[in-house]
Amino acid sequence: MSTYKARSAQPVETIAQLEEAFVPPSPVEGRVGAEWELLPLDKKGHMIAYAGPLGVERLLGRLAQKGFDPVMERGRIIALEIKGKGMIALEPGAQIEIASRPFESLGEIDRFFRQIHKMVRAEARPFGFDLFPWGLAPNDGPEATKDVPKARYAILKKHLETTGDRGRWMMKLSAATQISIDYMDETHLRDMVDGCMKLIPYLVALTANSPAANGRRSRWMSLRAPVWRRTDPKRCGLPAHLFSKGLSYGSLVRYAIERPPLFFVRGGRWVESDGRTFREILRRPGKIAPITMDDWLLHLSALFPDIRIRGYLEIRVLDSLPLPLVMAMAALLKGLMGRAGGFGWASRMQPPAPVSVRRELLRAARLGSKWRPEAGPYPAATWAELLDAAEEGLKAFGEPPVFLDPLRELAASGRCPAEEWQKGKYGWMGPEPLGGLDKQVISKGSL
Repeated sequence: MSTYKARSAQPVETIAQLEEAFVPPSPVEGRVGAEWELLPLDKKGHMIAYAGPLGVERLLGRLAQKGFDPVMERGRIIALEIKGKGMIALEPGAQIEIASRPFESLGEIDRFFRQIHKMVRAEARPFGFDLFPWGLAPNDGPEATKDVPKARYAILKKHLETTGDRGRWMMKLSAATQISIDYMDETHLRDMVDGCMKLIPYLVALTANSPAANGRRSRWMSLRAPVWRRTDPKRCGLPAHLFSKGLSYGSLVRYAIERPPLFFVRGGRWVESDGRTFREILRRPGKIAPITMDDWLLHLSALFPDIRIRGYLEIRVLDSLPLPLVMAMAALLKGLMGRAGGFGWASRMQPPAPVSVRRELLRAARLGSKWRPEAGPYPAATWAELLDAAEEGLKAFGEPPVFLDPLRELAASGRCPAEEWQKGKYGWMGPEPLGGLDKQVISKGSL
C-alpha cells in the first residue's frame, strides 16, 4: 500500500479538477513499473513480526545504514527510499514490498529488482528469515503477529472489520505482484482496459500461487483472489465502469467520488473519515476544510480494484511470483499494450461482460491450470497467440523478447506455481524463494 507524500495543497473547487488525477502527466509509451511484495518467513514457514530483536524493523535499520533513506513515523522506520529508483515499503503484516519507479527499459527494472532483492535477502538471513514470493502466508492466521505501527493501517483495520470477513487476511497475509504501465490518452486507456479485462482470467489461471493458509491446503489455487473479494465490495473487485465503452476520466471521477474516503492527513496526523462519500465531504467538509487535491490523491490510493487507474494503469490481480515471472509479466503487458500493435490480439478474444469476467476470474483462481473458460478460446491456444503478439510488441520497443521465456516455459508445462506446493514437517510450503524458474535473464550493468 502506498506511502503517503504530500503533493498538492490546491483546494478542490470544482468536480472538473478531480479529472486531473487521471490525466497522465508526462506519459511515455511502454514505460513500466512494478511492485513486488514478499513474505518474510522463518525456517518453519511462519511470518516474521515487524518489531523485536530479529524483526523486520531491525532489517530496515540495517539497510538504512547502507545508504537508503529511512521514512519514519512516530520514531519508527516504516519504509526506505532508494534514491531515484524506488522504495522498500511494508504491508500491514510486515510483508516487504520492493517497488520500482517507472522505467522505459525492462533491463533497468530487472537490474533494480535483482540488486535490491539480493541485498535485502542477504541482510535478512542473519536474522533467521528469508523472503518468499507467494501470494498468501501458508501457515499463519492473520493475528499471528502484530500490525506494522502505521496510523494508516490502524484506521484501515477498523474500517475493514465492518466490510467483510477477510479484510485482516488481506492486510496481514497476502502478497501481490502489481504491474503499472503508462497510457497516452483516453483512447489508449480504453483499449488497455478492454484488453486487460479479457486477459485477467488467463493471467490468474497461469500464475496462481497461493493454495494454502493457516496450515491447510485450500480448494483454491489462488486463495488470495477470494480473500480480496471478501474484503470490501465498495473498493475492491472489478467495478462496472471498467466495462463501459465510454470509459473516460469523467467516469473514473464518478466512480471514486461516490466511495467513502478512509482518512485524511492534517498537520502531519492521520484523521479517520466519517463514512460519508467524497462527494458528500466536498459539499460539507466541516472541520477538515479545505479539501485539497492531496486528499483526492490519497483517497484514490485507498481504492483497491483489480485494475486501478491513477494517471497510469495498474494490474493488481497477480499473486506474488518469482522474479523471472514478475519480469515476464511486465514484458507481456508492455508488448501487448503498445498502440503500434493495434490490439489485434484483443479483438479476437471474447468480449468481456461484467458478470462473466468476474465469474471467470474466480473460476481461474480456484482451478489454476485446469481452468477452461465457459466461453472464449482455451488457454493453450490463447497463450500461444498472446506470447507471439507480445514478442512482436517488444521488438517494436527495441526490447529483448527473452524476458518472455519464463512465461513460455510455464505455459508449456501445463502447471501453475500453486501445483508445486508440498506439505512438509512444518505445514504447506511453496517452491523455494527463487525456485527453478529463476534463470538469469538480464544481469549486466548496475544501478
